[in-house]
Amino acid sequence: MSLERIVLIGGTGNLGSLVLKHLLSSPSQFSISLLSRRSSTSPKAPSGGSVVEVDNDYPHAQLVEAFHGADAVISAISMAGMHHQQKFIDACVEAKVKRYIPTEFGLDDLPQWLLDLRPMFKTKHDIRDHLASKESTGLTWTSICCNAFFEMGIANGFFQFDWKEKKAALIGDGSAKWPVTTLDTVAIAVVKVLEKSEATANKVILIQDFMTSQAEILEEIEKQTGKWNVERYDFEPWLEEAKEKVKQGQNESLPKLTFAVAQEAGDWREKENSANELLGLPLKTFDKEIGPAITSIREGH
Repeated sequence: MSLERIVLIGGTGNLGSLVLKHLLSSPSQFSISLLSRRSSTSPKAPSGGSVVEVDNDYPHAQLVEAFHGADAVISAISMAGMHHQQKFIDACVEAKVKRYIPTEFGLDDLPQWLLDLRPMFKTKHDIRDHLASKESTGLTWTSICCNAFFEMGIANGFFQFDWKEKKAALIGDGSAKWPVTTLDTVAIAVVKVLEKSEATANKVILIQDFMTSQAEILEEIEKQTGKWNVERYDFEPWLEEAKEKVKQGQNESLPKLTFAVAQEAGDWREKENSANELLGLPLKTFDKEIGPAITSIREGH
């Protein structure tokens, strides 16, 4: 299955811009179009490609026209826009697109309590089901899961580091390890899926750069920034308190629910659908990635 003509949705975001970069540098010489809403600042057309504008609510007819002739559509839309993907998928079917790569790029196994408390993840679940239901039409799909974005998790508080207050909330002793993936590796994986289209069709695949822990990250942070105030919490009471706060409408606790699930993912290299080797992803290590990640955060503050 040849996937050469690509439509990228969300090509100016943190991940989408990197996907575009690696598409452009691929020896596969993809033909690339960027889909943009009319209210957005139109991105610059990629070399040899184009920008296609549609109305803000993504009308079906406009999407079908935008996807016409495309082999693959990649969604790098933000999590807030995930619900639009059913429109994208239905338009792909009508336009005879061969492959759809959804906005996934995070957790894989989703416990029912998380689906109940975070509607975004219910949407993610529904998108997978919707894609599977379209396989008979000829549309194939690949969902790429990375568990947690390494640099963003450190920077935005997801890993429970508060840079403004220099405070860390460690769960247990902070030694539990979980899979993380750099943004760059996720973007490379998207391109590799297109290049290895037969082997990745109609699959959820797992990628990771390495395993890490709160304690390991905090040690490196303190080497660069001095001592932090550390608070320690037992996992179960910490999670139950976050669940109760979310039930009461305190949405600032929502990321804690996601982090709780990410912490319990286990080593994805041991799972059947681990895809680092299949995709030929570059080998990255904690020791090489942590320094630049922390430096970038410090320079941004």
